[in-house]
Amino acid sequence: MKKNRLKKLHFLKIAVLRHEINKNVLLLGVFMLFGLWNFASAQTKSVTLDVKDMPLREIFKLVKTQTGTNFIYSEIEIQKGSNVTLKFENLPLKTALERIFKDQPYTFEIQGDIVVVKPTSLKNVNQENQKTCVIKGKVVGEDGLPIPGVNILFKGTMIGVLSDADGVFKMEVPAMDDIVVVFSFVGMKTQEIIYKGEADLQVVMKDDVTEVDEVVVTGIFKKAKESYTGAVTTITAKDLAMVGNRNVLTSIRNIDPSFNIVDDINMGSDPNRLPNITVRGTASMDVSMRELQSENQDDKISPNLPLFIMDGFEISLQQMMDLDESRVESITLLKDASATAMYGTRGANGVVVITTKRPEAGRLTVYYRGSLNIEAPDLTSYNLMNAQEKLMFEKVAGLYSTENASSEQDLIDLYNKRLKEVERGVDTYWLKYPVRTGVGHRHSLSLEGGSEDFRYSVGLGYNNVAGAMKGSERNTLNGNMFFSYQYKQFRFQNDLQVTFNTAKNSPYGNFSEYGQVNSYFKPYDDEGNLLMVLEDYVYSSMGTLNSANLVYNPLWNAYLPSIDEEKYTQIRNNFAMEWTIMPGFVFRGRFSVSKQHDRSDKYISAKHTKYLEYEEKDASRKGEYTYGTVESLNYDAELTLNYTKLFQDVHQLYVGLSYNVAEDKSEEYRFKAEGIANPTMDFLGMASAYEKDGAPYGNESFARRLGGILNANYTYDRRYFIDLSGKIDGSSRFGADKRYALFWSAGMGWNIHNEAFMRNNNILNVARLRLSYGSSGSQAFNPYQALTTFKDYGNIYYKGWNGVYMMALGNPDLGWQTTKQLNVGVETELFGGRVRVNADVYHKQTDDLLSDITLPSSAGFDTYKANVGKVVNKGVELVLNAYLIRNTQREILWSVGGTLAHNKNVIKKISNSLDFLNSELMKEEKANPSFLYKEGQSMNTIFAVRSLGIDPSNGQEIFVKQDGQLTYDWDAKDKVACGVAEPKIWGNLNTMVRYKDFTLNVILGYRYGGQQYNSTLVSKVENIYPYYNTDRRALYDRWKTPGESALFKGVQDFSSTKASSRFVMDENTLECRSISLTYDMDEAWCKRHLGLKYLSVAGYMEDVFRLSSMKQERGLAYPFARKFSLSLTARF
Repeated sequence: MKKNRLKKLHFLKIAVLRHEINKNVLLLGVFMLFGLWNFASAQTKSVTLDVKDMPLREIFKLVKTQTGTNFIYSEIEIQKGSNVTLKFENLPLKTALERIFKDQPYTFEIQGDIVVVKPTSLKNVNQENQKTCVIKGKVVGEDGLPIPGVNILFKGTMIGVLSDADGVFKMEVPAMDDIVVVFSFVGMKTQEIIYKGEADLQVVMKDDVTEVDEVVVTGIFKKAKESYTGAVTTITAKDLAMVGNRNVLTSIRNIDPSFNIVDDINMGSDPNRLPNITVRGTASMDVSMRELQSENQDDKISPNLPLFIMDGFEISLQQMMDLDESRVESITLLKDASATAMYGTRGANGVVVITTKRPEAGRLTVYYRGSLNIEAPDLTSYNLMNAQEKLMFEKVAGLYSTENASSEQDLIDLYNKRLKEVERGVDTYWLKYPVRTGVGHRHSLSLEGGSEDFRYSVGLGYNNVAGAMKGSERNTLNGNMFFSYQYKQFRFQNDLQVTFNTAKNSPYGNFSEYGQVNSYFKPYDDEGNLLMVLEDYVYSSMGTLNSANLVYNPLWNAYLPSIDEEKYTQIRNNFAMEWTIMPGFVFRGRFSVSKQHDRSDKYISAKHTKYLEYEEKDASRKGEYTYGTVESLNYDAELTLNYTKLFQDVHQLYVGLSYNVAEDKSEEYRFKAEGIANPTMDFLGMASAYEKDGAPYGNESFARRLGGILNANYTYDRRYFIDLSGKIDGSSRFGADKRYALFWSAGMGWNIHNEAFMRNNNILNVARLRLSYGSSGSQAFNPYQALTTFKDYGNIYYKGWNGVYMMALGNPDLGWQTTKQLNVGVETELFGGRVRVNADVYHKQTDDLLSDITLPSSAGFDTYKANVGKVVNKGVELVLNAYLIRNTQREILWSVGGTLAHNKNVIKKISNSLDFLNSELMKEEKANPSFLYKEGQSMNTIFAVRSLGIDPSNGQEIFVKQDGQLTYDWDAKDKVACGVAEPKIWGNLNTMVRYKDFTLNVILGYRYGGQQYNSTLVSKVENIYPYYNTDRRALYDRWKTPGESALFKGVQDFSSTKASSRFVMDENTLECRSISLTYDMDEAWCKRHLGLKYLSVAGYMEDVFRLSSMKQERGLAYPFARKFSLSLTARF
């Protein structure tokens, strides 16, 4: 069955109303919400006209408004018709069309709800007594899919046809020697093909530079990619659908590796955890340990997070994560200064621009997409001992041996008791209790339609994410109402969005607790009662070490009544107005207002094991409830003026001006109440008092920014182009003397493929060079960091007066953190679009790094904020895609591709405060390594003491001192750089196979060349007492006898292992990120048998497997999960 691709018709400038809209449909209810009461009045197939000297295109608009009829015609040829003067009432459609086309060089054909307008033959083409020939064939796009509605014309005449729904055409023309056939389609390059008597012509239409995919959406201006100097990645809705069904963030990562989601081995696949994201490396230092402006670490803003812009307005990472993917039309990732400079203070970390879908004109259309989503816990990284191995390890470690004969007998009896339990089959896999196979679902429903002048859409989406831990879930309900109205040169549009979100955390607590419980323990007694205490024993064999071992059953607290959830409600309204003053001269205004209410609740029952440590006098404090609330209000306004003009067919000029202003305001309150005696009463009002020695917490923030932008672009003959941008930005976040700053960028490019010497080149079809340099800033910091701030003493009074103390010292000279970036890029396409290679090389330098300055003790403060520091990121990005098979006749496509990213991070300068902090960290005697900020090193450098491994003679570790001497004694002063916790290269590998209506897409991710500190070997192999369950390597790979070569120190050595290079390991990984299989059902069959316009079914697997050169536990507090989903998309 042939597959229709009617969606391509949106490139035609045609009428798009199809059927009669009955006045009783749901559309009327939608417009009542907008106050438009009369729009959905009944329409008929009769036509009434009273026009004078009106172009045919305007006549078509009037007819379609009255009848809903769809017109297909050549935009070029229709201009050759004459204007119409007519007056008649209530004529049938066919009669009316006959009147309209009288004396016109066209004929028409009514095909159901579509009127096909065809040019007639010229009078000077005499076909009488002349031989004719028939030209037939098929027209497809570069992806192999048929294109309906292509205008096919016998050059020099007006003999022509349109391709049908399957891209097939047939045309009879006079027989002659030189027959040239012209193929044209809006959005694609016009082709002239010489007919040489082929039985079937196979025509592949190529995209023109004005197509949607070739337009760069910056969130402020729209630019033609052909003349854009910035480094960008454009992702379409089709791309998103192929790479995953999880969320938009992971889909972007699967397409462009420069959008890096930092792997969090602690939080795993927790659906309520916001990810850490960087674009082109880390550019800001995280010095939150020295932050004085806020007492709550939760208030910290990630200084390396990119900016997210949706439909021209900023949104948060949380809103991005909860975004309904089916609403996205395209995503543009802006990476270099030429692309981000127009965002001034917010663009240093990159910008992600999201454009949502807009309704198409036509009859009422209903879209639905639903999916069933499964999250299955992935515990393959855990290598825990079973009951028999654990008992063996305890015996080898000496847990049941002591010099005291009486105590040893007790230990032997304990061992025999446990051995008996093991031999009768007790082997509890504790990791199974807190996890589940989570089954969630997602639904998206939208209704849209309207005329060319008025369009509307209403959408509703619901997403239930059931996490891999029991009770963990995230529920998001989205609703939106959109309308746009065109009146002459003015267009108005309004988009109202409402989001309700509830995030519930698992009552089973920290997942790592279950990995420490011995497998010979049982959660229930022989009568089936849940045990609260699994062990309470003092091991005399451990001597002066931590010999008392009290183990609670982690399931005890999990089964108690509890609450741990967060909610937010957001209402956002975006209004926009556009005025086309004259062709190429457009004024736009946009205003957005957003209000959000957040609430958090956490209840702990009075029977929780934490209260067993309470003294009798504190018994009334058992049971607690923590409540928090945040109110925020934001507004954003922008005015833009765009002018574009083509002079003498070779000089293309674009100028854009913009002014914007924004304000963010929020207030937060939180308190904890105690004394909820009833263990099942999870109600705040039952608390008897506030937290002992505690007080309510409050925080507020207020920030404003404003700025003006000038952007200019000049293109000569589509070959040479330059791009200039400048923005003056102001922000209240910085010092009174440094509130404003100038950010700028300049770029140039060369379209080599448009040169005369390249026009007949059939190998290199596109060759474009780009060069850009510019600056952007960052303001992702506390709004009061430049101010001297004070705090109330609280309940302390002096003679009836309450006092305040200075909390932080301000700095009126605190200025912008500025990032300067140089980017050189090349874009190529070869062999008719079969091969595409893009490359970018960048140098990114962040100056005036915000950090802390150390003050003398007499100042009363340790530090204050200042601009001191410099960080450089240098890197390369490569993209390669190739069609190995592109057989459009047999409808077989096979493409392969890959991306590669490399980034090197170097600290060039740091503050004296961080230098002092480095010296303090060098003194720390911890198991985990120090990440120090040292000049000349990466921000991700791992510092530890060098090790030569384990001495086979005694099982002790041999260290290397700074002077090269060997020692058994670990000394913090001997720490050196032992590796960098970032890969040398990383990226994606992908392949896509399409056969007829089936599409298979596979994406792999890889990392090579970096190091990681294997904390599992430290905490689960060496630094562990034998009465906790642990990694199998503690039994099999630790040193036991003299002369034995071992990776780890002696099994009976319970001394603390400190940061050692022994645990710094190369990490090379290959992971399967996504596999998808899609089947698009034949549209004609769907319409005939199911009454649907479109139906597609897809299956997805995500995070399928992971291969790594380093074996460590992943998902410590929350496990990782494999994702499986089945989705259905339908259009009515």
